[in-house]
Amino acid sequence: MEIDKVEILKKIKSFLGAENELAIKEAKHQIKIFELVFEKEKDLFENNEKKELINPHEDPTNVEIVKAIDKFKIKLRKEKDKKRNSEQKNIELKKNILNEFKNLIENKEKLNELAVGIKEVREKWNSVSEISPKIDHQLQKEFSKLNESFNYNFNIYKELKENDLKRNFSLKNQIIHELKNLEDLSDVKKIQTEVKILQNRWEEIGPTFKEHWNEIKNNYWNEINGIHKKIKAYYNNLKNSLKENLIAKKELIKKAELLSKEDFNNLKNQEIITKKFKELQEEWKNIGPVSKTLSKEIWLEFRSHADKFFSARKKYLEIERNKFKANYDKKILLINTAKKYVENIEKDSNPILIKKLQENWKKIGHAGKYAEQKLWKKFRTQCDAFFEAKNKSKKALIEKEKANLNAKNTVIKKIKEEEEMNFSKLKSLIDEFQKVGQVPRKNTNGIAKEFETLVNNCCNGSKFTKEEIHQIKKAVKVSFLSNSPNREKTYLEEKSRLNKLINISIKETTQIENNLSFFSNAKGKMFDDFQEKIQLNKDKINSLKDELKKLSEAYNQK
Repeated sequence: MEIDKVEILKKIKSFLGAENELAIKEAKHQIKIFELVFEKEKDLFENNEKKELINPHEDPTNVEIVKAIDKFKIKLRKEKDKKRNSEQKNIELKKNILNEFKNLIENKEKLNELAVGIKEVREKWNSVSEISPKIDHQLQKEFSKLNESFNYNFNIYKELKENDLKRNFSLKNQIIHELKNLEDLSDVKKIQTEVKILQNRWEEIGPTFKEHWNEIKNNYWNEINGIHKKIKAYYNNLKNSLKENLIAKKELIKKAELLSKEDFNNLKNQEIITKKFKELQEEWKNIGPVSKTLSKEIWLEFRSHADKFFSARKKYLEIERNKFKANYDKKILLINTAKKYVENIEKDSNPILIKKLQENWKKIGHAGKYAEQKLWKKFRTQCDAFFEAKNKSKKALIEKEKANLNAKNTVIKKIKEEEEMNFSKLKSLIDEFQKVGQVPRKNTNGIAKEFETLVNNCCNGSKFTKEEIHQIKKAVKVSFLSNSPNREKTYLEEKSRLNKLINISIKETTQIENNLSFFSNAKGKMFDDFQEKIQLNKDKINSLKDELKKLSEAYNQK
């Protein structure tokens, strides 16, 4: 397999300044690979008699890699020297503190003065920065021994009371108990912090019963050593898991990239993709950490795919929200219209009104995930209210129409029984007939025609003036229209009927006149019959036109 020296150069440069041990180890591995490749290139160059190959020492990439390696080694050396000097300095500080501590303990004449000084010694010890764990462990043991010696000697000379020993015994057992509880924690960093705090507390407690000291001391160090083993095992496992986590997260990046390229053309699709992205994000969180040098890089790559999708999703939802807003407003208008129909049910209960609204509702489209069901519920409520009110109104209307039919028959009966009818009485009865209201639809035309025929007979058989007859017939037409359930339709139908009768009469008259032209010199009964028939038709046409005029006046009357 061919080695990519450009990739090696890139990796070595990326590790410059790295402090993580894994990163440094990886850099050393890359350097070793390069050195092997470089040696091989030198052998090939030296053994090549034709000298066709480039001198490895002069190869630009090799030169740049060597410079990067030198720079890395110099920086690594400086860091090591710095760390070694810092650790050496801290070791010397701790050794000086130990020597100071030994001198104070050995000088028993000054033990009473150490009551204040011991606190300063411990504070100095705790303030020293970290050193290598191995040396720190050894020095800590020595410090613990000195501390033990100091506590015993100091408290012997102070003649500690029995209850102080009991108290310290209880406190030290409490520390051991708390150390055992650390085993239940999964957060190793928190364990490291807590164990350091407990160690400092242990050193500060003071002596306890000498006969129990070895046992309690062994219990303490057993717990400490056990915790350190757990911490060491954790970091060993972490090195392996970092690589596994990196592989898993790169797999999630591939999935995120594929998802970001998927096209969505409706709300359902974008919701599915959104859910998948959130699941990927949750998986990412659960995988665990990777190397610090790569953590930011792979996270930004993963997030870039999510950002691409959510940016497109935001624009899409903005467009959809505008559509939803328009549909929402339209459906609110339909709901308000349906509400008005319910309020106006007594005047118009035609179900076509609601059916048209329902058809328009279907045409409008979706109003949004959260608004659609609420709007539909409101609209359905108004539709149900309309039909419920219509049914109640219909029953009441049927009863009222029956009563109106009886009332109108009563008026007709009055006209029939009146022996001496005058204009005032007839006009009054017409007004009474008109005010009664609607009758069942099947009886509307029948009773209206019966009433109109009866009134016309009264006019023909009475001594009314022409103006009175005009007013009476006009009042009949007004009554005819006002008692119709559909005034517009009734007017148009009646107008059409009258025009049809007029046209028939005109056609018939014209036919007779044409026939009569063939007998222009004829005399006698046949000729007179034709003339009489023509005149009757003309009178009928005039009467129908007059009736049509009264119908129009009645319709146009406010």
